[in-house]
Amino acid sequence: MRQRVAIAIAMLHRPDLIIADEPTTALDVTIQAQILSEVQKLARQHGTALIWITHDLSVVAGLADEVAVMYAGRIVEQGPVDAVLDHPLHPYTAGLIGSLPSLNKRGQRLRQIPGMTPNLLSMPPGCAFAARCPRVSEACEQAPAITSPQAMRQVRCFHPGQPAIAAEFA
Repeated sequence: MRQRVAIAIAMLHRPDLIIADEPTTALDVTIQAQILSEVQKLARQHGTALIWITHDLSVVAGLADEVAVMYAGRIVEQGPVDAVLDHPLHPYTAGLIGSLPSLNKRGQRLRQIPGMTPNLLSMPPGCAFAARCPRVSEACEQAPAITSPQAMRQVRCFHPGQPAIAAEFA
C-alpha cells in the first residue's frame, strides 16, 4: 500500500519525468503487476516519462521501450529493450540474461557470472568488467569508450557481440 501511495504522490503534480528506483521490490508478483500497470496507465494519460531502475529483467521486458544496462556505475549497453535482451552485445548483459533461473534446465546448476564486482572506491584501470569477462584481451587494459556497432545500440566493450555467448558463463 505504501508503494501505491508513493506513486500516487509522485503523479499528483503531473511531472514530466518520474525516476523510480526499485519501486516494486519485495512485492509479490500480483501486486507488482498491478502497480506496473497502473503506473504505465497514469504515465500515458499524463504524458509522463519514466526512468525505471530495477534489477528485475522481467519488469524491464514488460515495461520498457529502451534499456540501459549498468555495471560498476557505468552504462555498458543501451538500446531498444527487445534488441538488448534478445541479442546482448556486452558480456555482462549476456551474463545477466544467462543467469535467469527460467533459462536453466530443471536440476541443472544455475549459471552465474564468475568473480566479484570491483571495489567502486578503487576501480581497476581499464574495463571494469575485465576480471570477470570471458572475452578479456590486452585491449581491455584501457577503458573502452561507448561505440555504436549497430543502429540504435551503444556498448562499452572492445569485443561486443562475439559468438558463443551462451556458453561463456556456463
